[in-house]
Amino acid sequence: MKGSALPVSSHLDALLRRWSRYTRPVAGGILSVATAGLAYAALGAHSPLLMLLLCTALLTTLLVLDRVWAAVAILLATCAGIAAVGGFAAWAAVSAQPASTLLALVASLVCTGAIFRQKRTRERERERLSTVNRLIGENSRDAIVLSDFAGHRIYGSSAAEHIDGWKPEELLVQKDLQAIHPEDRARAEQALRRLGSGSESAMVECRMKNTHGSYTWVEASLRVVGDSCTGRPDCVLSVVRDVSERKLAEQRLIEAYSAVEAMAITDALTGLANRRRFDQELTTEWLRAARELQPLSLLMMDIDKFKLYNDAFGHIRGDGCLKQVAEACMDVVCRPGDLVARYGGEEFVIILPNTPAAGALAVAHELAESVRHRRLPHPGSAHRIVTVSIGCVTAIPSYGRHAADLLDRADQALYLAKARGRNCVCPYEIAHEPQPGRAGRVIAF
Repeated sequence: MKGSALPVSSHLDALLRRWSRYTRPVAGGILSVATAGLAYAALGAHSPLLMLLLCTALLTTLLVLDRVWAAVAILLATCAGIAAVGGFAAWAAVSAQPASTLLALVASLVCTGAIFRQKRTRERERERLSTVNRLIGENSRDAIVLSDFAGHRIYGSSAAEHIDGWKPEELLVQKDLQAIHPEDRARAEQALRRLGSGSESAMVECRMKNTHGSYTWVEASLRVVGDSCTGRPDCVLSVVRDVSERKLAEQRLIEAYSAVEAMAITDALTGLANRRRFDQELTTEWLRAARELQPLSLLMMDIDKFKLYNDAFGHIRGDGCLKQVAEACMDVVCRPGDLVARYGGEEFVIILPNTPAAGALAVAHELAESVRHRRLPHPGSAHRIVTVSIGCVTAIPSYGRHAADLLDRADQALYLAKARGRNCVCPYEIAHEPQPGRAGRVIAF
């Protein structure tokens, strides 16, 4: 019941406010005419009762009209009545009943004084509220802007000058949407449409053009202001706050998070992807290849006799060797979807999505040649330079199997390459079907 009564009450209030602008002048005119008639009748009929009614009408008229001309109308009506009956008759009527006349006069003066005191009190209250509102608008860090639904500004507080540099008089000649960054304008228009369709408030974060020609990030809290008489949405009150520092802090936080995230998935020594990122990418590519029924190739590479290299040159030179091998890998593997990662120690892994067995073997041979081409001295190697062994496997993944199976077969192929004397490339199938010179084939699992 309460939920249904509230809208009816609000509609009645709106209806009364809408018609008050018409009823007040009409009622004031009727009361003015009635007061004039009462004044004339009171002076002509020598009736104290009518004189009291005249005082009451005077009070009611002043209360309804709240205008100076109302009192003037009453005075003129009284003067007209006196002129009509004659000055002597009027004086005789007053002299005949002095008590009633005095009572009416005192009542009129008291009522009139009370009305004017109330009026002065209201004026002082309005002035006080106006002063408070002006102090709030001028000293608030948030800019207060009043505009219609078309974006034409009606009022702008001086705080806007601290946000975007515009003075209040310059702010009024602009439209709200014209000052917003083109990329944010659609979002602001959508908020205005929501307000126009019945929403009471909205929040918009956008870039506002300043006097320097650049843009300032602001947060605008929008609220609908209704007409005092009709109650209909009339304009939009915007409380605008500068959030540039907050947006800068958010951007720095995003950058810091991205940097930490990059560190978490990057090998600090070589700059390649680390084991964590490799595991993530292998799972992702496995599922993608299973969905698209495309081959997925994996290379596992190991630097030959790297322990002897460290023993001969030390770990500092060993770290330099790892960097050189990583650079050699990046020189060969350059497709956007491919991934080169340091698996651990001197082992590297390369993911080659959508790559058949022949293509994977070709890449593996290029990798081995790229490392040899650098001619890094290695006294512990039979070739006297740094070489690598590479195991290669290609498969068309299927649901129900795991990417770890692919990694295990690549590891088996790598150990076979080492068993064959290192510095060579071996596909996985050769581990089970040793046929020299035969290219690898795709394994479905």
